[in-house]
Amino acid sequence: METKLTQPRVFLEIRNSTQSGHLVLGNFPENYSDLQITLGLSTIHLRTAEKCVNLDWPVGVRIVPPSCRSLQYITGDGLHMRLQVQIDRPAELVPTVIGTLEAQARYVFRCQTCGQSVLKKEMFQRVLPLPNGNWNDLVEHWCCHPDPFAKKLQPKLDDCLLGDTFLLVNVASIDETAVREEKADQSEVRQNADDTGTHLVQMPKENNVIVCTRCRKVLGNVTSSDTITFYVTEVLVQSLTNKALKRQICKRSLFVETVVAGRLMELSSAQSTFRFCIQGHDGKTYVLLWLLNSDTLLVRSHNDPNRDFVAVDKDTRPESSIKLCEANSAVKVLYQPCLKGRNKIVQEKWEKNIGVHCMTLPANTCLELLLILASSTASLPPSLQSMNSFKLSQ
Repeated sequence: METKLTQPRVFLEIRNSTQSGHLVLGNFPENYSDLQITLGLSTIHLRTAEKCVNLDWPVGVRIVPPSCRSLQYITGDGLHMRLQVQIDRPAELVPTVIGTLEAQARYVFRCQTCGQSVLKKEMFQRVLPLPNGNWNDLVEHWCCHPDPFAKKLQPKLDDCLLGDTFLLVNVASIDETAVREEKADQSEVRQNADDTGTHLVQMPKENNVIVCTRCRKVLGNVTSSDTITFYVTEVLVQSLTNKALKRQICKRSLFVETVVAGRLMELSSAQSTFRFCIQGHDGKTYVLLWLLNSDTLLVRSHNDPNRDFVAVDKDTRPESSIKLCEANSAVKVLYQPCLKGRNKIVQEKWEKNIGVHCMTLPANTCLELLLILASSTASLPPSLQSMNSFKLSQ
C-alpha cells in the first residue's frame, strides 16, 4: 500500500527564560515505518519514499538538534519532543495604553471599531493612576460617614485617571458629535463578536452608557455628571509624535487579545497576582483566568492561529518547502468559563479570595474574550488543551 505524506501541522512553544522548546509534529498517522525526520538548525526535513517536505523556521529561531529528547507519539497529536531553542529576540508583549500614556504628550483617541475620534483634547496636563483594584468597595468599611474620596478622585478638565481596564476623563474633554449618552435600559447594542455571530447584551441600569455615533459601539459609561469612563478594549490611543500618523486597522479579536494579554502581564508584574476574575459591566462573572507565564513564543505551520490543530491540509506535490509563521509573543493561561452557572463553586471561591484580582470589561467584550480563548484552545494539540479542570489557551 502506497504511503502518502500530507502537509504536517507544526506547533512549537518556546520559553524565553529557559531557552527550551516543546515541538509537536502532527497530521500524519502513526504507522509511518519509512518516515525519516531530520532536524537542522533552521529546518526540519520530513521524507518518505514518495515525498519530501522541508519546514523552515522563522528568522531568528534556531534549534539545537543534539538536545532533542523525550520523543513520544501521542494519538491525535503526533510526535512530541523537547529540545533547546536559541532565539535572537525575547518574547515581548505590546504595552497597553495604561502603561504608556504620558502627561503633556499629544494623543488621538479613536473608536477602535470605526476609527472616529472621540475626544477634543489631544493633550492631558496630568495623567495619574487610580488606587489598585476595587478599592472604592472598601471605603464603607473604613468610614462611618459618606465617602470622602468621591469628589477628590474625579478628573479635572485636563486630567486623565488610569484604572485597571479603563480611563477616566472629564466630560468637557469629549467630542459631543462623536459620542452620545444613552440610557442603559435602552442600550441593547448589537455588537459582532469576532465575526462569528451577533450577541445581544442588556447593559445595567445604574449608569448610562457612552456610544459611538458612527458605529453605535459601546465605548464606556457615565460615571458621574462630569466624569466619563472609556474602556481600553474599546478605544484606540495613538501618539501624535508622528506627523504622518495613519489609523491602525486591526482585527477586533486581535486587538482585544493584545490588550487583555498586556494588562494581565502588567498587573501580574506590578501586583504579583496571577489569578483574575473577568467581570462584565453588568456585574456578572464571565471567565476565571490563571496566568501561567508571559515569556512564551509560539511558532505554527499555519497562518490562521484559530484553526483547529487536527485539521488536515492536502498537498500532492512530491516536494515542498513550508515557511512557518513568525514567532509570536503570547501569554499562557488556564481558564474556566462561568456562563449559565458553570463552575459556580470555583467562581464563588475566587470571588471571596483577596489574592484574585477582578477586571471589569463591557459585557460584549467578555463574550468576545470567551470566543478568543475557545478558538485558541482548539488550535492547540488535543493533549495540551486542558489541565486538570481548566482549559488552556495561549
